[in-house]
Order: sequence, then C-alpha cells, then structure tokens
Amino acid sequence: MASLENADPSLKEYILKNSLPQIFQSLLAGLCTSCPDNPLHYIEEKLLAIQGSREIDIVWDVEDDLYPSDQTLVHDMIGLCISENSDDDITKSSFFEEALHCYRRSLMKMGFMAWKRYTLIRRIEAVILRRNMDTAKSHHARNVLHYTFRIWMKWVQSKKKRKSDAIKKLQKVHKLLQCRNIFFAWRYVVQDSKRTQQYIERWENSLLEKSNQEVDSINNDIISALPSKLSLKIFQYLESGDLIRCAKVCDTWMAITQTCSLWNKINFSVEKHWIQSCDIEKILKKYRPFVVHLNLRGCMSLMWPAFRCISECRNLQELNLSECTNIDDETVRIISESCQSLLYLNLSHTYVTNGTLKVLSRSCMNLQYLSLAHCRRFTDKGLQFLATEKGCHGLVYIDLSGCTQITVDGFRSIADGCSVLQHIVFDNMPTFTDRCLQVLTAKCHSLVTISLLGSSHLTDTAFKTIAEAASLIKLQIEGNEHITDIGWKAVCKSSPNLSHLHAADCPKMTDASLKYIASLKNISYLDISDCVRVSDVGLRCFIDSPSVAKLKEFNLSNCRVSDIVVVRIVQRCSMLTTLNLAYCESLTDVGIEFLSNSRCLVCLDMTGCHMQDKGLTAIGQIQCLKKLSISECLWITDIGIEMFCRRAKLLEDFDISHCVSLSDLSIKALSFYCRALSRLIMAGCPKMTDVSMQYLTGSGPHLRELDISGCVLLTDRACRILLKGCQTIHSLTMLYCRGISKQAALRLQPRLKHWEHSRDDAPYWYGYDDLDHLMQLSSKPEKQDIPSEYDNSRRHSSTLPT
Repeated sequence: MASLENADPSLKEYILKNSLPQIFQSLLAGLCTSCPDNPLHYIEEKLLAIQGSREIDIVWDVEDDLYPSDQTLVHDMIGLCISENSDDDITKSSFFEEALHCYRRSLMKMGFMAWKRYTLIRRIEAVILRRNMDTAKSHHARNVLHYTFRIWMKWVQSKKKRKSDAIKKLQKVHKLLQCRNIFFAWRYVVQDSKRTQQYIERWENSLLEKSNQEVDSINNDIISALPSKLSLKIFQYLESGDLIRCAKVCDTWMAITQTCSLWNKINFSVEKHWIQSCDIEKILKKYRPFVVHLNLRGCMSLMWPAFRCISECRNLQELNLSECTNIDDETVRIISESCQSLLYLNLSHTYVTNGTLKVLSRSCMNLQYLSLAHCRRFTDKGLQFLATEKGCHGLVYIDLSGCTQITVDGFRSIADGCSVLQHIVFDNMPTFTDRCLQVLTAKCHSLVTISLLGSSHLTDTAFKTIAEAASLIKLQIEGNEHITDIGWKAVCKSSPNLSHLHAADCPKMTDASLKYIASLKNISYLDISDCVRVSDVGLRCFIDSPSVAKLKEFNLSNCRVSDIVVVRIVQRCSMLTTLNLAYCESLTDVGIEFLSNSRCLVCLDMTGCHMQDKGLTAIGQIQCLKKLSISECLWITDIGIEMFCRRAKLLEDFDISHCVSLSDLSIKALSFYCRALSRLIMAGCPKMTDVSMQYLTGSGPHLRELDISGCVLLTDRACRILLKGCQTIHSLTMLYCRGISKQAALRLQPRLKHWEHSRDDAPYWYGYDDLDHLMQLSSKPEKQDIPSEYDNSRRHSSTLPT
C-alpha cells in the first residue's frame, strides 16, 4: 500500500476495488502453508479458481472470536487452501498453526511498536514540559530576586543618604567647634603678642628717648637720629653676626637689633668659620618664637644644647643642616618631633642613617622639601619607611644626589610613599639606570622637574618612560653617551611646556634633536655645550624657529658655531641675557662684532676664543653688559682692554685670567673707567706687578672679590696696598704667588670672609713652563684692521691717573 501513495488515482482505485492486495496476501499465505512442489502452477490454479467463482467453501481452523465476521478475502483463501488440501498429510496442520502464530506475532509486534512510539512521544513531551516548567520557575525566581534586589537597593541608598547627611552634619559641627577653638587660641596668641609688642615698644621708646638725648648731646650718630621704621629698614640688610656686633655699639642700636622682624630669617652659614655653638644658643633662646627660616649650613661647631634650642623654635618652617657633621638620628628626632610646621629640611652631606628616615616618616606630616644629597649611610630599608609610615607623603621635592647605595627597591619605596613628587634631583649617580626611572615614574605622574646630571647609563628607554609618565618643565642631563635623537624626540613631544633644558656633553645629540627642540614654544634656557655633533645646520634651524622668542640663556660652549650663527642669534633672540660661546674656535672678530647690536645681553662668556682687540672693542658697545669672561684669549692686549673699558661703564664682573699679554695698563684702564666693578679675576697673568694693585685702590667702592693667583711678580707690597686701599674686599685668592710671604698674607685674613694663599709653583696647565712660547703666540695674531682709536689710545693711556 505504501507503493500506491504516488500512483495514478485511476489505477489506485482499480486495485482497491478488485481487492488485489488481499488476493496477493492470500496467495502468499497459501504458498507458505501448503508448500506445493510447483508454486507457479499452484498460483495459476488458485487465480483461475478465484476468477471463476468467489463463493468457495472455506473451513476455518481457528476460533471464530479471533477473526471478525467482516474478514477479508485473506481468510477465504486460507480456508480454501486448507479445504482443498485436506487430503494431504496430517502433518501439514502444524504449518498452519505456525503461520497463524506468526501472523499473531506480527500483529502483536505492530501493536507493541505503536505503543512504544506512543509512550516515547509521551515521554518526550513530559521532558519538554518539565524543561519548560524549570525555565518558568527560574524566570519567576529571577524576577522575584530582581524585584527584591531593587527594593534592597532603594533601602541601601536611603541608608547611605541618611548616613552621609549625618556625617555632613557632624563634620559641620566639628568644623564649627574647631574654628571656635582656633579662633579662641588665635585671640589668646594675638592678645599675648600685643602685650609683648607693647612692652617691647615701650622699652624701645625708652631706649630711643635715652639715645636721642645722647644724640642731642653728642650729635654724631646719624642712624639713631632716624625714625625707627627707617633705621629698621637699614638693619634688615645685615647678617646675624653684624647684628650681634651692632648691638654692642649703643643702647639705641641694641634696641633696633632686638626687633623681632630682624630675626625672622637667620643665616649663620656666612659666619660658620667663627660663630660658636653658645652664640647660636643665646640667639635662638632669645628669638625662638619668631624664627621661621634657619640656615646652619657648614656650622660644624654645633653641640647638643644648640640642637635643643632649635627644637624649641615651634614656628620653624625651613631648616638647613647641610654639612653639619654633628647631626645624628637623635638630634633629628628631637627637632622633627618638636617642629611640626617644618616644610623644608636639608640634611645633605651629613651622617644620618635609616633611623633618621624612620623618624621623619613618623613625625614630619607637612614636610615638602627633603635633601639627603651625598648621605651614604642610609639604605633601601630606610626608604621603605616613606611608604609604610604615615608621614612624608606630601613631599614635592627630593634630592638624593650622590646616594649610589640606593637600588631599584629603594626607588620603588619612594614611588609608593611619595606619589605627589614634582621635583627630583638625582645628580652624580652613575648607578641610576632605566629600570630605576621606570619604577619611579610608574606612580609619580606629577613630575615637572628632573635633574640627572652625571647619569651616564641612561638610554632612550628612560626618556620614553619620562614621556609616557610626565609633562616636564625642566630637564637636566649631562655626560650621557647613550641618548640619541629618538629620546629627545619623545621628550619634546610629550612636554610642550618645557622651558629649561640642560643637555651638556651628550655626544649623540645631532641636528635632528635641535629640530625637535625647536618645536618647544616656551624654551627660555638651553645648554647644549660639548655636543660636538651639533653643526650650523641644526643651530640655524633652531634659531629660525619661533621658539627662540622667549630664550634668555643660551650655552654653546665647545660647539661648532660660525659667524653666521652669531649673527642670527643677535637678530632673532631679542630677550637673550646670557650667552656662552666659550671655546668656539670657528668664531672670528667679524661675527663677534655683531654682538654689539644686542640690547638685552648681560652676561657673555668668550673663554678660549680666537678673539682679538677689534672684537673686544665691539663687545664694549653692548649697552647692558655687566659680566664678561675673556679667559685664555691670548691675543687680547692692553689696547683692547682700554678700548673696551671706555664703553663698558656698567661692567661688574670681569674675568681676564690667563691672558698672558696683559699688564698693569689693563688694570689702570679698568680702575679708571669701570667704577662699578665688584669682581675681578686676573689669575695667570704673569706680567702683573704691585703697580696693578695700586691702580685697584682707586677702582671704586664696589670691589668685593679679587683673584690674583699665579701673578708671580707680586710681592708683600701688594698686600700692604690692599690692606690700606681696598677696604671693601671680602674674598681674596692668592694661590701660587711665590713673591708674597705667609706673614704678609696673614695680615689680610682678619678682614676677609674668604681667604686663600699658597707659595707653591703654578701647575702645569698654567703654561708657565713654556711661557716664552705663550708670549710668542700672543704677539702674533692674525692680521686685523685696527681702527684709528687704537692709535689714539696709546697717547690717551699716558693721561690716565696713576
């Protein structure tokens, strides 16, 4: 029947109408039961019998209740086969039973398979229903949980809001109470200070009245006759030692020196050679409430009572104990625990250990500046306290120059504890590597100033790390042979506000680096000295950029600078005040003459240049020039010095050291024209005699520093002249002066704050071993056009006063 599904409808109708399927089934059943010898003959006979008459007597061999009354022709055929073969052997009946059994079994199998399919469908439906029910339950549970969570979130938010409102109210009440306490404390302090001030004023007025009476009678003290405010302004310019001396003059001066405002800032470093611990102790005991800034740099005489007095200065904010060898952990502990307002602390060049760092990290909550430069006794363990303790987390400046004992772990501790650092100084640290900088900048993202002078092992990786972590304003690096143009490119791109760049002695810096530096619009200081690969191409690219509009200081010493570059510097750098062209051997007087057009140039360094008198005369035309160095310019003569001094009336600092051609006539011109001269270095000038010292006595009242080292023709008479004539000199250097005796030099020492003297032979680099050759070099300059003023200067030099 399955094959008739796709058959022609008319054929299908014919087959069903003539009961062909039933006939075929009956034939097959008969064949199976009778097993005839000739099956084809058997089928043919049965078909003819069926075609002749359909009414055949069928004898049923099974129970009637197993077959319905409307059985098909299949049963008739079975019965027909049985009746027709009744004469066969009786054994054939067993085959009929087997056929019937087989037929029943097939019917049972069909029913079982139908039942199995039905139960399987029901089971699948049950599984699907169970799965759907589970999904529905989970969805319902999720909806219930979501609803519950929303209700809980609203409750939590309300609780948080109530808690925050309560905290705000409590904070407000706390602030009000704190303000009230502060106000009452401030009121008490103000009233107490008013009472103290009134007492001091009454005392000062009584002393002033007494001194005024003395002045009226004697009338020789002008300062005492001045108003108290004006005399106080005068005394503010004196150092601590001078104030102590002035207090011994009279009662009026003693009253003025005891004014509190004069002791707000105390600097004992100037008097470190003579001041004693007991003097410091007396001053601090008397003025401890008013001391805010205290400088004890180099005071090695400090003892334990002085440190105790320092700890009693409760308002102290700045303390400098650099080079104080008596400092130890215990003294730092006493000072740090007592001076809670301390902001600045300098402990450089001392012997502090890990204990000092432990004390500082526990006590100094407000400390912002810390210098431990060249302190070699603390280790990484001490720096760990900066990260673990509660203090020193507000540091913005740290100086660890020369602390080569610090490793990567130490810098990691600094980064963990001082994440708000802005200024770091790690000079003279050859052990500082890229890894140290990476660890430090991993958490310190506020850096604006980095100083790495002497860090020779840093590479471009370090500069890339800086570029990723910070935007710098000031960068200093010196003596590095590994940083290339790639590193400078990274820094310049990441730090557009960079204004101070010190890149001295970096031989791998090329013209490409200057192109990147030219993109900086706020550059005001640039030092590329000893960068030998920088040429005119890079310099002109930088000078022609808009970035030079704000440039104020430019250092090009030992670079390949030509006359064209100098011309462009004068034309483009309108705000330049300091220019260093030392050892630029390519410069000539043609380029140096253009410097006379500079309007703002104040400091100029031409050390070691091939400059002649003509170029020096042109430099004298610079209007604002106050400081000039022409050291080692062998071709400069007395005529050039005289022509320069005629124009440089504002000169204050002059370095003519190792100009072997100069003689007493140069000092004569300086003393006559440069009356504002305050510092003169004439070391290594072998032609200078005692006459030059005689000329210096008339150089004006401003000369403060003098260096005559290597002037071998000077004698004891020079010391006597300086002792009588130069009363304002406070620094005198007389090294390698063989003609000056020890006794004559010692007579000058009490009057001087800085004094050096020796009678040793000059070192080899003075060139005195080949002095004749130096004289020949200085007397044979290249041919130059000397204006007629030089001829007149020879005649004019004879008219200068002696």
